[in-house]
Amino acid sequence: MRDDVHQAAGSQATLSAGWPPPSIQKAHERSETFGLRVSERPDYDVLSNAGLVLKREQNRVLCVHAMPVMETLHEQIVNTQSMIVLTDAEGLILHSIGDDDFLRRAEKVALRPGANWAENRQGTNAIGTALAELCPMVVHGDQHFLAANRFLTCSSVPILDPYGDAIGVLDVTGDHRSYHQHTMALAKMSVQMIENHLFTTTFQETLQVSFHGRPEFLGTLMEGIVAFTADGRFLSANRSAQFQLGMPLAALRAHTLSSLFDVTSAQLIDRMRMSTAPHQTLNLCNGAVVCARVHFRRATLAEGSRPTGVHDTGAPAARAP
Repeated sequence: MRDDVHQAAGSQATLSAGWPPPSIQKAHERSETFGLRVSERPDYDVLSNAGLVLKREQNRVLCVHAMPVMETLHEQIVNTQSMIVLTDAEGLILHSIGDDDFLRRAEKVALRPGANWAENRQGTNAIGTALAELCPMVVHGDQHFLAANRFLTCSSVPILDPYGDAIGVLDVTGDHRSYHQHTMALAKMSVQMIENHLFTTTFQETLQVSFHGRPEFLGTLMEGIVAFTADGRFLSANRSAQFQLGMPLAALRAHTLSSLFDVTSAQLIDRMRMSTAPHQTLNLCNGAVVCARVHFRRATLAEGSRPTGVHDTGAPAARAP
């Protein structure tokens, strides 16, 4: 048997106690398919400053919405031997912030802006594997494919644009000896905040319905948000809305305002104008009763509503419902 096969088998045998999760096993298999070896040095091919500036400009909208959230997250985990990383849809690191001494350690394995952490470059790692699996991913210590990266524990969450396409990853990386289980929850909340900001900005010229089964959750990260054209055609829905409606985006695109909320846009706006209540009560298509707020601009109804573009995040300006 070839040495690299022995090496790969050994990598799985030396993982932390217990068999690795299926997602990690699949990532190791992909890493081997890419021709990577456990003992090889990480990919230190980092973009030039000019190249990094260009990548940041291409992802300007993502960076504008993500950076303030990263700063807030950093305040919550400061002095924990960790860092926060933002990548583009290809796994290229755009920005990073964190504890200075840990940033210096991370640079030794090219975990810094301009480096690419896709699986085909770095093997199994939270950033690359989250993009490959399109789901949140924790890669802890020995679960990394490359031995050089095993001092890390990383929690990564894909960032989706308002149309459901991955445009980047938010990652929290730290020393594997100081891993905290709440880190992933913080990363998920941060990504939800970024996605909601992107959503409301993209659809600011449309008719938006924000809703939740409990009125106290309106205006929080938990509220669902659905965007429609002025005549009630579906445009998009955030993650919470998809969960509450019980349908993914692909299924929701066949719906309208009236089929989802049992009300036309004209009826909804009339109800809003005549009411002094802080929210409306609506019936969802699945039978649930929710509290809702409606957001629109007068120009939305006068001119018809279209989403504003997010071209530099890689998303189209609009899609047919």
